[in-house]
Parts: sequence; structure tokens; C-alpha cells
Amino acid sequence: MLIGIAGMVGSGKSTLTRALAARFGLQHALESVDDDNPWLEQFYAGGELAMRAVALPLQLHFLATRFASMRRMRGAGGSWILDRTWYEDAEIFARGHFEEGLMSSLEWELYCQLYVELLHSPAARPPRLLVYLHAPLDTILARIRTRGRDKEKDTPAEYWASLHARYERWIADFRACPVLQLDVRDYDLVTDPRAIDTLSSTVRARLDPELPQTELAFV
Repeated sequence: MLIGIAGMVGSGKSTLTRALAARFGLQHALESVDDDNPWLEQFYAGGELAMRAVALPLQLHFLATRFASMRRMRGAGGSWILDRTWYEDAEIFARGHFEEGLMSSLEWELYCQLYVELLHSPAARPPRLLVYLHAPLDTILARIRTRGRDKEKDTPAEYWASLHARYERWIADFRACPVLQLDVRDYDLVTDPRAIDTLSSTVRARLDPELPQTELAFV
């Protein structure tokens, strides 16, 4: 079984992924960022010219590491929680870079060819449930300012506004698997770790009897 956690930068995907994995005793896979991603800092820190130069390798890195992670997960077996899905990589970030002129038509065509081929691989089976974290843009911006990485804090608000709009359009049309939407204003695992009690009950209600029946205490 696979649970996908989706949502904007700043929505708390990694925190929720870890918390649900600990609560249910599941394995988890986090997004490849920081030292694992040699392109991310260049993309955020270098201005528009740098964004144009590294947009394609950045998205190819995400695509390659995402499917490598999925292949390892399939080989290992068991149930997993995935921090960000391959759908977002392609249909929000890569498409957004193309629409904003950061990727050329030829680069976008190449990316799509690889993405479609990978979608036909056994590892790309849709999640059993997609947990989508959402909030108004001002809430997301406040979280990025207080908890984001330095390169994210320095990114113009216009970029986040565009990304937020793409996420809202994407989830409105998403049909690959069932979706559970959570408003991040309703909880805060950073200041109240016990909020996982309510969240895990909500997720369990959508997945019984597939989840383990004995939940682990949240530490």
C-alpha cells in the first residue's frame, strides 16, 4: 500500500509524512532536497537566468530520484508513505516551468517523453490515498517566512502565488486515486505534536482495514 502526501512548499508535507509513518509503523520516503539535490540552490538563488539554465536538469533530477525511490520501495515491499508525488513533479513544477518560459518547447517535450515512459513502469502504480495539504496563500507565505529554507525565503512572492494557483487547478482535476484534503490551518504538528491523534484517525477512516490495527505512540 502507498499513501501519497501532496501540497505546496510550506504546507508541512515532510512533517506529516514522518508523523504518520511513526504512528502507523510504515516506511516513508522523503523528497530529494538540500545536499541530495545539486540543482535546487542554483535554481532559487541565481535569478531568472539561472532558473532558465537549470530548470530542466532540476526537474529531471526530481523525476529520476522519485522513480528510483519508487523502484526501491517496490523492491523492499510493505506499505509506504511518500512525501510529494511524481504527479506534482511533472504536472505542477515541470509544466509550470514550461508555461513560465523557464523551459523551452523542446525541453518540455523531452521531459514529457520520459515522464510518460516512467508512468508505464510497474513502480508507478497510483497511491491508495492521496493526502492533499492546502491553505490560503497568505498562510503558506507566513510558513515559508518562519520555517522555510533560506533559498525559499528569498524567492519572490509572485513565484509562490503562481505555484499556489497551479496546485489548486491540479487538485481540482486530479482523478488518479482517492483524495483526502486537509486544511493546514486546522492543526500544527510543530507546536502541537499530539495533533497527530486526530490526523491519524482521519486517515485511518479512509484506509481501514489496510492499515495496521495497532498504532504506535507518537514520540
